[in-house]
Amino acid sequence: MFDIISFSFNSSLSTNSLGFSKIYLFEDIKKKILIANNLEDAAQSKNKKSLIILKDYSYDEGAMKIIAEKKNLCFLIDIGQMISSSGMRRAVLIAKLRNFLKLANKQGAFYAFASFAKKENEIRSAQELIHIGMLLGINEGQAKFAFRMIGEYVQ
Repeated sequence: MFDIISFSFNSSLSTNSLGFSKIYLFEDIKKKILIANNLEDAAQSKNKKSLIILKDYSYDEGAMKIIAEKKNLCFLIDIGQMISSSGMRRAVLIAKLRNFLKLANKQGAFYAFASFAKKENEIRSAQELIHIGMLLGINEGQAKFAFRMIGEYVQ
């Protein structure tokens, strides 16, 4: 399993003790990540093999179907954004992510989770992140697969 963080990781904690095979620094892999406003914009990049971060997880079944058919894009879902938010914003984000993941599973689109931790104390273990994925409505096997997908698209 893999994770992406946003700070230089020089800690006594090893990646193995956290349950990850490798932790990537966002600055090192940001060339391989695209940012799109919504699924419709993401569908424009359907032929390029890359990770894509959505700003809005709105429901668009047609665009998701196009993306899923090509199997080139992998949605990168920022778990850290959900953890750091609170109140109504968190509730809306969780609801959108649950609907998005249902749609992605239905169409067969790839997705990956990353924590994007900004400090050492924000790093979550792989098991914690898997359980957060399960709270979003996917099973343990799908969550583990999602954490393995980053390695496929970063190399």
